[in-house]
Amino acid sequence: MRLLHPFALPLAALISFVACELPTAPSSKNGGEATVNAGGNAATATQGGERRVSGQLTVEVLDVGQGDAILITTPKGKRALIDGSTGNSGESPMPYLQSRGVTSLDLVIATHPHADHIGGLDEVVKTLTVKLFTDSGLPHTTKSYESLMALVESRNVTYRAASRGQSFSFDGGKIEVLHPGPTPLTGTRSDLNSNSVVTRVSWGGACMLFTGDAEEPTEAALVAGGLGQCDALKVAHHGSAHSSTPAFLAAVQPQLAMISVGEGNDYGHPDADTVTRLQKAGAKVMRTDTQGTLTLTTDGVSLTLTPERGGSPVTVRARGAGAGATTNTPTSGGATTPSSGLLNLNTASAEQLAALPGLGEKTAAAVVAYRAAHGKFKSVADLDRVEGIGPATLAKLEGLVEAR
Repeated sequence: MRLLHPFALPLAALISFVACELPTAPSSKNGGEATVNAGGNAATATQGGERRVSGQLTVEVLDVGQGDAILITTPKGKRALIDGSTGNSGESPMPYLQSRGVTSLDLVIATHPHADHIGGLDEVVKTLTVKLFTDSGLPHTTKSYESLMALVESRNVTYRAASRGQSFSFDGGKIEVLHPGPTPLTGTRSDLNSNSVVTRVSWGGACMLFTGDAEEPTEAALVAGGLGQCDALKVAHHGSAHSSTPAFLAAVQPQLAMISVGEGNDYGHPDADTVTRLQKAGAKVMRTDTQGTLTLTTDGVSLTLTPERGGSPVTVRARGAGAGATTNTPTSGGATTPSSGLLNLNTASAEQLAALPGLGEKTAAAVVAYRAAHGKFKSVADLDRVEGIGPATLAKLEGLVEAR
């Protein structure tokens, strides 16, 4: 079977959902961006990273058992699907899509070729009009993957291999590919998991991160590449013990965390320690096995996560929703997050500090003890007065903490 080359099809074939695939541009250094859509028209965004959007974006983490299937819908009806679960009875995304009147998808992202992520995409591609399909581009020899790619080709679906630096624009929002990079990760516990397509969705000042089955090496690469904070996180690998590391969570500082996982699964997902790490990082955690489909809505200023059952909606303020913005206290209770989204050294708990890169429990306890003995830190640089903290650690903490 002939698999499509990532750039085999002309740019003119791209539909209006996609502005274009953007390389890292010099203009990104000053916070501005200009994209060009398939028709050659300029699309504008505000300076400083907050894009002009109108209406409410909806993200549904579908209750599809031990797999992933995430539907993104814009106010104007454009739709993207991230993964398609197994396709087994009770685990296919198609009943959910059909119940929502979905007849076409502007974008399908297969994060990686494991059956619990692509098994149901055969039916999706057969049944619906798919305008653009993207995956990691890594070769895989399973029959399910070969069958899916044969369908993509036979139905003349536009294909692009995902790579860091690509950006898809839609109705003022944006989907950015953060991983994989030009050189795949190799020699990991699971190279397919570690090279999952990781995307960041921006809608106004709101940020949402989708991680597939990313594992520790993926997260380390993302953090090393300057991964910043994001309001909502689709937790990697169904909440397994192989992801959601302290350094990653310290960088992202999610306010909302969504776990797609099957009830009574054989893997013990989600891992109890992983859930604890998410909660200590300040995230409100919801999961599909106990709470059904999770619906995240945002107008670019606030985000609301609503479970189908077993809990109440939680609303938070988007960290990028303009200068001076403050984060709402979650409706279910919890601490208010500072407007900058940075961890405040003068109020952070030892557990929160221990999750930061380069610290750990012993040094975090020393920070709290120093604060109790000497009063508030006047600046982040004052941390060098704490035993165990030097220039290398301060460099790791840059952009993650503040002293107020």
